Amino acid sequence: MKFGIFYVLECPDRDFSRAYREMLEQIAYAEQLGFDEVWLAEHHGSDYGSMPSPQVAAAAIAARTERMRIGIAVSNLTFDWPVRIAEDYAMVDVISGGRLDFGVGRGYQPDEFHNMGVADLQGESREVFVEALEIVRGLWSKRPGEPFSYHGKHFDLDNVDCRPTPVQRPTPPIYIASISPETLDLAADQGYNMLVTPTLMTMPELNAFVVDAKRRLRDLGRDVLSLDFPMNWQIHLADTEDVAVENARDALTWYFDAALAAVPQGPDVPPTYERYAELVTAADEAGGMTVEGLRDGGVVYVGDPDGLTRQLEALHDETGLQHLICWMRFGGLAHEKVMRSLELFAEHVMPRFRDRPAVVPRALRHDPATPATPLLPHPFHPTSPLAQEDTMGYLPVENDRRIYFEHHRGEGRPIVLIHGWGATARAWDTTLPALRADGNEVVTLDLRCCGRSDKDFDDVSIAALAADVVALVEHLDLDRPVINGWSLGGAVATAAAAQLGERASALVLTGGASPRYTATDDWPHGGTVADVEGVLAGVAANRAETFRGVAAAVCAQDPGEAVLESIWDMFMSMGPRGDDSLRDLATIDLRKEIAALEVPILLLHGRLDAFVPFSGAEAVPTLNDRAEVVEFPSSGHAPFLEERDRYLAALTGFLNR
Repeated sequence: MKFGIFYVLECPDRDFSRAYREMLEQIAYAEQLGFDEVWLAEHHGSDYGSMPSPQVAAAAIAARTERMRIGIAVSNLTFDWPVRIAEDYAMVDVISGGRLDFGVGRGYQPDEFHNMGVADLQGESREVFVEALEIVRGLWSKRPGEPFSYHGKHFDLDNVDCRPTPVQRPTPPIYIASISPETLDLAADQGYNMLVTPTLMTMPELNAFVVDAKRRLRDLGRDVLSLDFPMNWQIHLADTEDVAVENARDALTWYFDAALAAVPQGPDVPPTYERYAELVTAADEAGGMTVEGLRDGGVVYVGDPDGLTRQLEALHDETGLQHLICWMRFGGLAHEKVMRSLELFAEHVMPRFRDRPAVVPRALRHDPATPATPLLPHPFHPTSPLAQEDTMGYLPVENDRRIYFEHHRGEGRPIVLIHGWGATARAWDTTLPALRADGNEVVTLDLRCCGRSDKDFDDVSIAALAADVVALVEHLDLDRPVINGWSLGGAVATAAAAQLGERASALVLTGGASPRYTATDDWPHGGTVADVEGVLAGVAANRAETFRGVAAAVCAQDPGEAVLESIWDMFMSMGPRGDDSLRDLATIDLRKEIAALEVPILLLHGRLDAFVPFSGAEAVPTLNDRAEVVEFPSSGHAPFLEERDRYLAALTGFLNR
């Protein structure tokens, strides 16, 4: 489970200097305590919130933190020109080294629409929001320098561009804030992950909305275990329940008075905002919001750590909660009380859930799914039959950090496919269909910092990546799998096969950077450590351009724009910490591990490989007489793409022995 903190930065006394100073101190302390992220809210023109430009605060936070992700919850897309929004938050992603999570919403407070000069648009805010989000996403996901145009009802753009472009490709993670059921519907229908909160509804209502949204996304083909629905919850912890209630009473009362005064209400409620007015009416009929009523409805949690642990246990089981954002500084709550609440959470609650695996919500476990809508094919293989993966999930492998994997079931021999540096499991989309058609059980994964895996691992060495493969083999209880590694994945595969010993049945090296990637006096195959450092220096100076050059060098001949774009997109989805795995590859030597293996070894290698010379593959049989080499005379570094049919024939023939 992941844990974050959240700031609207209400400032009842209007001492803004103190409020910002305390917020930055709390964030720095939260990073020390192990919180994963901070989320910032945009508000305008009232005491309700004093952060009109979260992008400015996010840049300051990026300079003061090293590990925490920086989330926006949310950027109000109806209040600004979408090109400006795309530019500002792309800057945040660049400055933070790819740590941005981008939450978006349409706003709901009439005074804010008035304050920002768009009061006449509130009734059309959902339309404006949808168009603005399409523009931001389009500007981020296009190729750098390529013009972008958009022609909608509210925005008309011709040949515009965005500078800079985000580090995270194709875009930083995007979340839609969902308070009203209609917005939940919008997010579910378009397949986005959602930011949810019980702030203006009871916890049972929120749970029902979340479970229903996950059901609908599942029925549209999304894997429930891969969905990320962070829940933002007002929480205050103290050593005893009575102390917690007394600490929080005034701050909560102030906050909910301000919140209910700010929402749309009365006879002239704009269209699509009717639920807010209903909440105000219900609160008035109940005699106003009380701390006791808020606690009973689960709108807030105020109490001791043990009680919160029990509630989180229930939420994990009922809704599959795997991502909690703790709103601890609410209503101007005193700084020292917030700091103590952070400490208690980190000490008593966080450790209970760090290694908790993701679960399907209880109501969906025995609820049969309707047929899934086929997923869009990947550019590597336009007719790919991978319309519905069997199992997709996340495996915790280092503290709270997780790797993404896909498990395609089959009755035949299991094989684990390990991608190269900067790539993802999608690299195997031309290989996987043939293996499945042949009956094999196939497992793919995104290595640490790559693809859909977490991006902030401390250890990205070859040994750590191999240990992840071993853990995944054990987690899935694979029966003597074949381990196949491409490029850097070849070194990972060799190290994993060595760790697995007799639990593995064979090793395949597809252009594998194994047993060494760089040359030594007694291994005259490969480049130098200085070459590797030069690539990494290029990545540090111009990540996008360097990776485009690397992508172009993968194949011996031009494979076409679609393939090049897909390779480049994979590189750009790797977090900067993943760069260090290449640095480790430059010095690791696995000759002893290769020599000691007592399983068949197959090397599938391009004669024209520009990264791992063919002579290195030819030398492996001198280390282990169970190794055999298959040459692909027209291929460079990716024979599974360049000579696909011949590659598949060699691989499946080997598996069927």
